[in-house]
Amino acid sequence: MKKITLLFFTVSLFSFSQATIEGFIFDEFTGETLPYATIRVLNTKYYTITNEDGKFELSLGEDIAVDSLEVRFMGFVRKKVAISYFKTNTKLYLTPHVSAIDVVHITNKKYRNEKNYTRDILNELIQKYRKDELITDSKAFLSLTSSARNVPIEHIEGFYNSKQSVSSGLGDLSIKSGRFGQNKSFPFYSLDNTVILKNFQFFKKNTEQILPLFPGNMTQGSIKGKYKITLEECTQCDLEDVSISFVPKNFNGRLFSGKIIFDERKLIIKKIALWIENPETHGLSSVGENDNFIPKKIKLDVIFNPLDLKKIQHLDFVFDIQYNSKTSSEYIESRSFLYFYDYQKSFKEPYFTKEITFKNDYDKIVALQTSEEFWKENYQFPKSYNDIRSINFMKEYGYLINYDNTIPKDYIKFIKPSVISWSKDNRLSWEGIKYGLTKKVKEVDGRVLNLGDAKVVDKVARSTSDLAGNKLKTRVVDKIDFSYVLDLYKDKSGVNQLTSRTVFDRKASFFKSNRTKNKLIYLNLVFDIYEYHRRSLDSQSKYINQMSYAEIKKMYDEKFFEATALVKKMKKETGKGTKYQNLIKWNKMINDILAIDNYKIISKKD
Repeated sequence: MKKITLLFFTVSLFSFSQATIEGFIFDEFTGETLPYATIRVLNTKYYTITNEDGKFELSLGEDIAVDSLEVRFMGFVRKKVAISYFKTNTKLYLTPHVSAIDVVHITNKKYRNEKNYTRDILNELIQKYRKDELITDSKAFLSLTSSARNVPIEHIEGFYNSKQSVSSGLGDLSIKSGRFGQNKSFPFYSLDNTVILKNFQFFKKNTEQILPLFPGNMTQGSIKGKYKITLEECTQCDLEDVSISFVPKNFNGRLFSGKIIFDERKLIIKKIALWIENPETHGLSSVGENDNFIPKKIKLDVIFNPLDLKKIQHLDFVFDIQYNSKTSSEYIESRSFLYFYDYQKSFKEPYFTKEITFKNDYDKIVALQTSEEFWKENYQFPKSYNDIRSINFMKEYGYLINYDNTIPKDYIKFIKPSVISWSKDNRLSWEGIKYGLTKKVKEVDGRVLNLGDAKVVDKVARSTSDLAGNKLKTRVVDKIDFSYVLDLYKDKSGVNQLTSRTVFDRKASFFKSNRTKNKLIYLNLVFDIYEYHRRSLDSQSKYINQMSYAEIKKMYDEKFFEATALVKKMKKETGKGTKYQNLIKWNKMINDILAIDNYKIISKKD
């Protein structure tokens, strides 16, 4: 948890009231920074971690009496330091543990020479963790970067609600808010890595696993037949730790190599490290019919929380592929870092007055704009050098979605989103509305690697299940859906804040009948009616802290129903845009209340 409030009572302490301290954690022996070291505010539940550059930040307020920090990193001596240390210093050095290979684990050494000791202790570990099905809720933060030839092609950040178990892994990852940048010159989205990570089982048998298997997914007999197992002293770990390494007897692409670092006496795992070259994955394919990819390298580190080893602290996932399209062939390096914090807490889930099905997390990010205040309050660690470099590159050579709470005007042609947010300056156009659910055209998304078979597509990537689910009669020539999006969060003072928007459900909508100028005016008037009714609730925002989230949702549901009734009235009076005089009357009504003359704007573009 990054946002920490502290109070100092003694005059000898440096006052950081309403300030931020920052620093770097280093290896005293090598002089290298220590990424993802844990910094805990002593005698409290509050902590943070360093970023990949070894840097951390703590925002200090006025709530808790404390004067010291404790810094932990596996293989190093814990260090306590006064918070005032960082008034004049930015670097803190940790000392590596002195190797004690000849003296540690004396009680277990006499058993190690037994023939089956290594396999037996590995089996004990697996069975212990396989039985632990306790589900832990938490918040989570995801950072994903992809590059080709050291040139950034995408940068993604997102806050999630998570459910985790040390036996089955991630039970759920539901996005709260996100933002991303994309290189305009390289038409690629990474694999939907959150889906891959959710599918991976830590200690359950899973024959349908996307990623290769490791001993935690197998029976004792299978491990014996397929792996070489070695018990090793762990010289870069804590003194009580050892490492079991495992290497496949046959490198067939479906078995990870790796190691498990654990406390041998207590049988408590601290880290799982997995790696493989030229892996074989299951269930992944490219949407683009003429595109293909070849997995080249996978690395996955599962790090348990040093403050509570029954919980996962973070996942570090590398997935490199050779990606081949009509226009290019590139080796793409992709890295995802997923950090879990605020255990037993969760964000309020965003709410849609009419349910919308999204293609993936990137798609949903477009709909889930939130305030810059939310990001500042919840960001978990300072941006790394690579993060800053990637974002700056996107500003100049790509586009950024939701940074500074903005979306570029021409984003539709780049990312083909499932929803379009209402905007006074960006009117709906025929290019943004599909002809129908089954019509195939040559233009495809082609940039998202999804699970399952290649998709049936029109102007956006669309699954065959969408077509079956709708079962629309052939006489239906148009279907236009809208929704309100609500997002409730707490500001730095703990006060509820609400954001809401009107969105057009582009994925579920289509318009096959005559695409005339007047019908496009009609569709924009429908959008505006929903937006006008949403705005009418803005005056109620001052009462949201006196209302439950359920009451707020109900208020917006009722307003959406009210707007829908008015849309039906306009539809009847205008004949969906075919009755010119009535269309002009409704256009004037909207212009009077929203200062938008759809007839004038669309006529200019026609």
